[in-house]
Amino acid sequence: MALRTHKVTVQQKKDVCMAISARGITILADEPKQNGGSDLGLSPLELLLGSIGSCMAMTLFIYSYMKKIPLDSIDVDIEGDINTEALMDMSSHVRTGFQNIRTHFRVQSHAPEEQVRALIDLAESKCPVGDTVRQGTTVTLNGVTLE
Repeated sequence: MALRTHKVTVQQKKDVCMAISARGITILADEPKQNGGSDLGLSPLELLLGSIGSCMAMTLFIYSYMKKIPLDSIDVDIEGDINTEALMDMSSHVRTGFQNIRTHFRVQSHAPEEQVRALIDLAESKCPVGDTVRQGTTVTLNGVTLE
């Protein structure tokens, strides 16, 4: 099995605004103003949905290229439901993550519909971000440094 490690660094900028950096590229994650943020970036939940959707779209593009099935455009709408009350209740044992996530693909192509649908099914099953969420990958705290 060929494993490759990916790494990002997260650094607090102000309150809940965080800079996320990898490969020399930095984006901001923040909360909307009504949640105590500055609204300078997408929230972590929006970034997760965006990661799933963009990974599925990229995987679809890669497989369409490999299988020589022409796609003119790919759009993915993705949404998820979360219990915000459980998030704010520190004593609750209710799950705080998304309860379910739904995707909707809009694809323009001159290829036969059954080929495009089969390609979307393949991309959805092979998308590594979607797989990570579906399979419940373990997240481990590797250490804490107090300065």
